Amino acid sequence: MPDPGPRDAPRRPRDTPDVRRITRAGAAGTRALLVVAVLIIIGSALPVAVGTATASGTTPATPLPPSKVKVVRDIDYETVDGTTLTLDVYAPSDPGVGRPGIVLIHGGGWGSGKSADVAGQARLLAREGWVAFAVNYRLADDTHQTWPAALTDVQRATRWVGANSATYGVDPAKIGALGLSAGGHLAALLAMIGTTVDANGHPIDDPNPPVTVKAVAAWSPPTRLAGLISPAEGGDPVDCAGDQKCAQFWRLPLVEHFLGCRPEQCSKTYSQASPTDRVTAQTAPIWFSNATSEITGMPQAQALDQALTGAGVDHHLQVVPGTQHADEYESKIWNDMTPWLATQLGVATPPPVSFSGSNVLLSPVVVISVVVGLALLIVLLAVALRDDDGAL
Repeated sequence: MPDPGPRDAPRRPRDTPDVRRITRAGAAGTRALLVVAVLIIIGSALPVAVGTATASGTTPATPLPPSKVKVVRDIDYETVDGTTLTLDVYAPSDPGVGRPGIVLIHGGGWGSGKSADVAGQARLLAREGWVAFAVNYRLADDTHQTWPAALTDVQRATRWVGANSATYGVDPAKIGALGLSAGGHLAALLAMIGTTVDANGHPIDDPNPPVTVKAVAAWSPPTRLAGLISPAEGGDPVDCAGDQKCAQFWRLPLVEHFLGCRPEQCSKTYSQASPTDRVTAQTAPIWFSNATSEITGMPQAQALDQALTGAGVDHHLQVVPGTQHADEYESKIWNDMTPWLATQLGVATPPPVSFSGSNVLLSPVVVISVVVGLALLIVLLAVALRDDDGAL
């Protein structure tokens, strides 16, 4: 039998139309699934707004995209003892007026930290149409105590914000503060002392006029500093209440370095630097939070709550179950804090935010990504499964 020519040679199994269609379908499906995966990753990488229906059936505006936030870093606001202190501004990139301004104060036990540590909170505020000013202040160490200088730095930074409010579209009558941990301590004192006088009651020497702070938020703020000092004879600080995580942290001489002494050596200084002892009826409204078993013991928050209640000050204490501290529980309290601040500042309530890793599969961007990806998958499969004549 003669050898069949090339035109009569049977196709190998891998070249059959059915195999080719299956191969094309598999490749198309892979491409579509990659598109879905990329869209989901993008959608879950950043906080997004969660729309909630209003009485009119509409939904709140979504936060600005990250590309619409303008950041200006390292702006000088004070030079003292040869040291220049700076702040960073996070604002919507589009011009605006009448925006609220929030002074952001980082933590770090009064001896470490920097303005960049609160960049996440600053960007969130800017995406909501607010303007955030993340400030640096003088830090303490074992040879250099910074009380009350650190508070004076924050007061001067706040006055700078008021004096430069028009540059950033901020209403000077709508200025608040947010502090984390040790920064929350300074923010609380800002609510109590204001920006006209320093911690000793002396007028602040500053070219910018005083600013009225309308409201303050503080996450895990130390509020009575003597309660965070281990007794001279040994043992745990009284406000750690048997919590070893709290006790271990405050065995570090952070408060002693900040104030320059122990309570038995300078009880008046400890009282002067403790928000619980500085509350008056004129204290600005305060929203503050604390976890039930964390570095800043719950007795600290409870003491401030009692002092504010006794003085008739508008305030709210948000208790967070667990051991997280300050920005560690941000996703659990952000959507409670911002509406409260908005009310106090007299601005529209910003949309709620869904944080990465929290209900990611239900976020609007992810849902849309899945729908688009599935539609693309169907289209590509339909094209890939057509035979050579164009029929399915």
